[in-house]
Amino acid sequence: MSLLKKRKKGAAEAPERKNEKKERKRQKGTLELCGYELMLKNGVAQVAPGLFSQTVQFGDITYQCAKKDIRENIYSTMSALYNYFNPDTSVQVTITNEPVPPEEIGNRTFFPKSDPCLDPYVEEYNRILNDKMREGVSNLKRHRYLTFTTEAEDIDSAIPKLARMRNDCVQALARIKSKAEPIDGLEKLRVTRGLLSPLGAFEFDWDNLSQCPTARTADFVAPMSVDFRPNGRSDAFKADDAWCCVMAIRSFGSVLLDDCLSNIVDLPMPLSISLHLKPISQDKAIDMVQGKIDWMDMEERGQKSRAASKGIILTQTSTALRYSRADAEELLDFLRNKNERLFEYAGYVFTYASTETELDERVDRIISAAKGSALTIEKLYYRQEEGWGSVLPFATNKCDVTRLLTSGQIAMQMPFASLEINQPGGIYLGQSKITNTLTILDRLSLPSPMGFDFGTPGTGKSNAQKSVWLQVRMLYGDSAQGIWIDPTGEGRPVAEAGGGVSIRLAADSGQFMNPFDTKDVATLSDPLQIAFKVDAFLALSASMMAEGNQGLTQAERSIIARCVEEAYRRSGAAGTPVLEDFYKLLLEQPEPVAREIALRYERHVKGSFSFFNRMSNVHLDAPMVNIDLHDLNSDMKVFGMLTALEQVRNRMYQNFAEERTTWLFIDEVQSLFKHPAVIAYFESFWAEGRKFGLVATGLSQNASFMLGSDIGSTMILNSDYLMLHKQSTVDRDLWAETLNLSDEEIGYIDDGIKPGDGLLVAGGARLPITNELPKGRIYDLLTTKPSEVAALGGAGMRSAR
Repeated sequence: MSLLKKRKKGAAEAPERKNEKKERKRQKGTLELCGYELMLKNGVAQVAPGLFSQTVQFGDITYQCAKKDIRENIYSTMSALYNYFNPDTSVQVTITNEPVPPEEIGNRTFFPKSDPCLDPYVEEYNRILNDKMREGVSNLKRHRYLTFTTEAEDIDSAIPKLARMRNDCVQALARIKSKAEPIDGLEKLRVTRGLLSPLGAFEFDWDNLSQCPTARTADFVAPMSVDFRPNGRSDAFKADDAWCCVMAIRSFGSVLLDDCLSNIVDLPMPLSISLHLKPISQDKAIDMVQGKIDWMDMEERGQKSRAASKGIILTQTSTALRYSRADAEELLDFLRNKNERLFEYAGYVFTYASTETELDERVDRIISAAKGSALTIEKLYYRQEEGWGSVLPFATNKCDVTRLLTSGQIAMQMPFASLEINQPGGIYLGQSKITNTLTILDRLSLPSPMGFDFGTPGTGKSNAQKSVWLQVRMLYGDSAQGIWIDPTGEGRPVAEAGGGVSIRLAADSGQFMNPFDTKDVATLSDPLQIAFKVDAFLALSASMMAEGNQGLTQAERSIIARCVEEAYRRSGAAGTPVLEDFYKLLLEQPEPVAREIALRYERHVKGSFSFFNRMSNVHLDAPMVNIDLHDLNSDMKVFGMLTALEQVRNRMYQNFAEERTTWLFIDEVQSLFKHPAVIAYFESFWAEGRKFGLVATGLSQNASFMLGSDIGSTMILNSDYLMLHKQSTVDRDLWAETLNLSDEEIGYIDDGIKPGDGLLVAGGARLPITNELPKGRIYDLLTTKPSEVAALGGAGMRSAR
């Protein structure tokens, strides 16, 4: 190549190389804005030489609508948590509204397509939920973080200190049922990136560092460019393409409200609130306050002396001085006698937008919402850079806008806003009545996924749980099986729509279940199988007793156990016994009471009710199984339910061995609480099922029937899923006492609510929800309104549809 050509090429490349160097130089400057020096994979960050921080993420809880004593307990716990930190630490509470990526809004896949028979329902459910997602603030994800620092010579010395603080914080938050866990380095970098370049993507994994030995994590989170005087402004800045603004909490009203922050957090916009707390040693705080009181005493004497020199006798000093002294004396009393601590406090609010106009609108809305809570929030003029550094999750306050507050005054600024439940991989249950956000619950994540759905007739409990049943099939596919015990004959259309089967137990159905059947538990030891069957036959026998709550006598229990064991022994390898074998064995026993027991079973062995005296010819191996007991009379339904539960228990063991969960729905579950032996069997079934992947839901119209039983109320309180629809007056009062409901929570289950509405209790969370599906394929499948079922041509037509 000629020299002239080389010069021309160099001249052409020069501007490009110049821009690259300029960009690299600019980014090198932005690295200083990242707020830390070193980030470890475990989330521990070195903020400065000798200063290290860690962050804990904690969940929301039911606060705003809780009873007064519960709110007071939460307040005391948060105050004690802040008091826990020493003067050599710094603390930061951060609440963020993080936007869902725009490409996901309205286009989210809630359920994947996996089965052609389900695809129409998957498409419709995805469309419905995306439409509902746009109605509320479901395009935002809310997070809460607690960051704390400690001083140490090196990182090895800092890690055990931070671990101890982390564990104590997690335990303190657990006392108010707020689940807390430390975030790792990747998550902390993601949060930091979201504040440094709000509109930029976060693309980082630890392999990036190994591929480029000279790179640091800050290279992947720092913005490419920052302008702290965009368009000549001093109250905003630009980070890459985002217009940003940091505001400071300047003052509070005469009364500090516990919803002052929640009113801001509930705004449907991306934002971050950061509260910085720097504990002051108790001795220093007391000396500081006592010094102010002494100064005011001196000022008071000075005022009186000056007035006396003019011949005026002052009986009292100025109003401002009197109020200031009273406040100082009250503060001194809090510090000395009421376990209060003093903190240097600073509060910041950060928001951003893609345009300058949109940013100004959001800032105005934040300031206006704060005024409604008697807060004064102002933009930080000429200090946006310092304010920006203060909102990063490293517990370092870089802006001097502090004031003194006690731990109680800080605890009053509750970080808990309108509760939301939006768990990945969960089941859609409805929308929050407060924010319209989607309520999506992963029951498998609860300590006990067992639960109940209560409501008066026509309030939507059956529709709600059949929707869950269908969603389980769509969401989990072959890794779960859904079984519905159906005393009302409403479940067949849903089962068949999901590629399942409906088993009808009746005199003319030709489908049989043998109470002695053990085909699905053949792998279990013989003594264990027989022990299960003895419990089942005790319950079956009790269900056929005369009215009343009398239980089986010890003699009756012994005879039944003896005959069950003998029936299996005599059948041996030849096969499984049937009810007639058991009946004949009862007649052989020498005790007169054995013949009375046999008499109870006689109608199930002879005559029109003898269809339980057959070998099983049905299988519970379909992905959705409906066990229809509709054609059984009221005396037979409990017998049928118990027989079905035994088949479900057998299937549950096999599913567990195959690593499948078993989702069981039991309608009219209150019928199992009429006899002590039946209750004991069901309690055992319920407790045992949790260990073998069973997720059971009982549906009932009458809560008082179960809450009136010690075992029933214990089962309810030990289950972490509870859905309450409209309740009768008696049941409503029982729930108020059992769950310690506030007046506001009682209103969510009162007469004024519409079908589908109610109060969801999931773990420690309580959330009012509404669940109304638009007319369409899924609505037609789930509806049980007689007029709508008739218009659709009955259950058979719905199934075909």
